[in-house]
Amino acid sequence: MMRSLIEQLGVEQDLDNVNRALCREVLALNAPTVGALHITCADESEWECIDSFQKCFVQRLLPELKFGVKTPFRLANLGARYERGAIAVAEHHYATPESRDAFKVLVVKINAHVAVDDSRAVPYYGRMNRYETESTACGALHALMGGSKLPFADDLREAFGSEGHDRLAALADLGRISADERGLFVAMVSARLQTRRVELDIHHHAPASPTLYIVTAVVTLNRTGRDTELPCGLYIADHRGDTPKLSYAGLGDDPLRYLVQYDQGKLVVREPSSLAEPES
Repeated sequence: MMRSLIEQLGVEQDLDNVNRALCREVLALNAPTVGALHITCADESEWECIDSFQKCFVQRLLPELKFGVKTPFRLANLGARYERGAIAVAEHHYATPESRDAFKVLVVKINAHVAVDDSRAVPYYGRMNRYETESTACGALHALMGGSKLPFADDLREAFGSEGHDRLAALADLGRISADERGLFVAMVSARLQTRRVELDIHHHAPASPTLYIVTAVVTLNRTGRDTELPCGLYIADHRGDTPKLSYAGLGDDPLRYLVQYDQGKLVVREPSSLAEPES
């Protein structure tokens, strides 16, 4: 199940690839209703990933909100943070009469992001030239690493310290994580942790109609040319029967385990024993 999506995990993809794979996998399920929740940073550099998801997935599969209009439930904020309770609202919105008689698929796509400066021999992650001025991306995650005390940073900090793990300390350890790769790792960890928040909300929510949840954790790689994406994780929660069936495939949330490679210029991130599909 979802084999094409699992094969993409940890491997840089053209911007449309993940969305097209999602579309193919969901089409094969023959669900009478398909819904979507897209979580992105508010940064204007994320327009390309939003547009791709709209064209490659939303326009193909979602029901019409009104004549000629199809749209996902959206969260756009500083740092692409999942807001608790959002899954319940989105699930209720897409609980159509057809889905109550059968089931629906609810796709959740989480796009953290990081800029890539590949003008040097070794790519540098986290810095971009924005309007002819040097800038950071993701600015919210950069502020988090800089110790910001603003509300969005406090929310991110809570996620990065969840389950008693000090991931920020690990990311700040330049003896173990290079400055070139730190921005990438921060975005990857954030995408995975926001996925975990979605997982917990799904676990505590009783859907209004039988639902198969497909949750993807992705990092947008903001480039001077067309952006690319790094899919990091895939969580599936099947709530179509009396007993939920859960599975996760992909990278974890420990940045010290990430191994960066390049295959013909394409970014590949691996982790020991991380990409095997688990039992459901």
